[in-house]
Amino acid sequence: MANAVAKGGVAVLLFSLHIASGVAAGPSETGLSLTCNGCHGWNGVSQGASIPSIAGLNANYMAKAMEQFKTGKRGATIMDRIAKGYKEYELRKVARYFSRLPWVRVETPFEASLIARGRDLHERHCAECHQDSGRYQDQDVPRLAGQRPNYLTIQLTQYMDKAPKMPQPSDMAEKLTRIDRDDLPALSAFYSSVD
Repeated sequence: MANAVAKGGVAVLLFSLHIASGVAAGPSETGLSLTCNGCHGWNGVSQGASIPSIAGLNANYMAKAMEQFKTGKRGATIMDRIAKGYKEYELRKVARYFSRLPWVRVETPFEASLIARGRDLHERHCAECHQDSGRYQDQDVPRLAGQRPNYLTIQLTQYMDKAPKMPQPSDMAEKLTRIDRDDLPALSAFYSSVD
């Protein structure tokens, strides 16, 4: 038993030295991103129904969202407090790190009729900005394809309710006036079903 404790102590010491050496050299993108894995899943692939995947997101979009959390321009339950712990250049490093990871869609089963209804809503109201069935992304448009459905429904509801603070293009607010609140789960199911 003493031998096992000694080996465990050596492992802890080596891990501590590894962490300390990274801190001495300044925070790396990988080191800065470790906090994110607790909520957003390992390597940014969410396992929580209401938490977005962030692996593969556009770096400029993610950095801008993080800066909005930090300054209070974007409402949050916890991200505003977490973002305040980072300097702006660190937020950009984290965003770059996750942008280079592959997007991974988490399989979620849906009824075909719900997906078909969502596809129709997308084509009529959303396809102009959220091109390629929601796969398109840039610094202003996040990827929707393959994102968690519950998360998408929550975000769409918040955009529709304009609370908490959710920065959005005026086009989005106007388009949402044409969509019935009861149809938001169908729209979310469609986007979640897209690889």
